[in-house]
Amino acid sequence: QVWVIDPFLNKANYKSLVRSYCDADIEMLHVNNKDMKPLMADTDMSYRVKSIEHFPPIYESIEKQLNIKLPERQSNLAMQYKRFMRDDSYDLHAEDKRIYGEWVYIMYLTNETDGRIIFPSEQDHISSDGFVEMQEMFDITFAPHTVSYTPKANTCVVMKTGIAHMVERCSGRRDSIAGWPGFVPSSKR
Repeated sequence: QVWVIDPFLNKANYKSLVRSYCDADIEMLHVNNKDMKPLMADTDMSYRVKSIEHFPPIYESIEKQLNIKLPERQSNLAMQYKRFMRDDSYDLHAEDKRIYGEWVYIMYLTNETDGRIIFPSEQDHISSDGFVEMQEMFDITFAPHTVSYTPKANTCVVMKTGIAHMVERCSGRRDSIAGWPGFVPSSKR
């Protein structure tokens, strides 16, 4: 249910993304559960995000490496620039595949020393009220045994939508491109 592609893009494409996003002064929306109504259930989260133009090499690399076909972009959630800052995190959660589609990916633009993405097993997970609410709303799967990944520049984590995961607190800045290629906007559901 979880794949790591390393390396992900050729150096020229990777450096193009770093210049366009990491090195640029970009206005971003601060997504958090204190100031915003959650899309699904109320789990603790804090990060910055901006929808971006489609960058075809990302889909091409995923499709080639995993031998799959991703759906055509239907919404701005298909490709987003995300930035976690010091002390940002995202508590245990999952996305509903009926809304978000079959796949989710996170391409890391920076090397990290912490802020791991964790996929807990059912026996290892610790539920919040928001996660319990999610479990009542849609099917959530767990890793057979707990696995984690510390972000590394120019790698991509691809997972099946619906698997429980969390992001530990970051001690510094983390930049990534993430998305749900099959996200269906509410106007099309």
